[in-house]
Amino acid sequence: MASPAPLTWWPERFLRRYPVQKVFVCGRQLHPPLYSHIVNFPRLEIPLRGCYDNQIESGGEIVKVGLKPGTALFAAPNCWNLPLWQRNVKLMSLLFGKKQLGISIVTAHGSDPMQLKAQKYSAAWPLTGPLQHILEAMAAMQGRHDSQPAMADLARALIYCTRDLFQNPVEHNVSRSQKLMESVCVYLQNHYQYDITRNSVAGQFAVTPNHLSRLFQTHGSMTFGDYLTHVRIDRAKYLLRNYDLKLDDISIRCGYRDTPYFCRVFKRLTKCTPAEYRSACRDREHSSKPPA
Repeated sequence: MASPAPLTWWPERFLRRYPVQKVFVCGRQLHPPLYSHIVNFPRLEIPLRGCYDNQIESGGEIVKVGLKPGTALFAAPNCWNLPLWQRNVKLMSLLFGKKQLGISIVTAHGSDPMQLKAQKYSAAWPLTGPLQHILEAMAAMQGRHDSQPAMADLARALIYCTRDLFQNPVEHNVSRSQKLMESVCVYLQNHYQYDITRNSVAGQFAVTPNHLSRLFQTHGSMTFGDYLTHVRIDRAKYLLRNYDLKLDDISIRCGYRDTPYFCRVFKRLTKCTPAEYRSACRDREHSSKPPA
């Protein structure tokens, strides 16, 4: 059997020259800063060139870290990081969604995150194999002071298995349009906090806005706009449950610049106001605690 063709876009030379030796791990206990990346799936980010500056939560504090080749940033589900984009950098970002694994090769030359240049690749999530186990091990080890050598080993294993998955893709009988649809969904889940529109997302994937709408009509259960709203309100519910942020802060963190409008959208989808939702969550949490 012939060996698979090499991945011409995979940064093999960079990764061989600078294998991951240290992993910075993101937390989620402190309030996430404005425009933080916070999603419900795990991520691994590896700088290939330059310095990737971030704010992360570490040891109960918000700290600034500068990642260079040979380091990586791991965020378990719902952990946050805030890229600062202060210097030129080339970055490989691995996104482990529920149905799909996405890779972005990002080049940044400025401070505007929506002006980044990115090459995007995706593959169906494998039904078997080590990927899920590696991610679970990394999530379980975060916060342990003695875990750094093991985290670096796991990160290298994760990168190797990801490369192998793209080198030998799993056939799930998924059409090209369905694959594109799932890639767009992962993108929306990772960029919901920004001022994104149907036109801007279509531009990211080099399709027309009408084609993007047809994708959601054909393969989705809701329109593009409804899906983006669903993602944003789902993130708002997470922030309301877990942080004491003001409504203005939650609104802007979820992509809404107008708090009254955010409250109307929230009530339309959940049948209660954000304040009522937060109060109900706290009541349930209090009632579930054993008596002192």
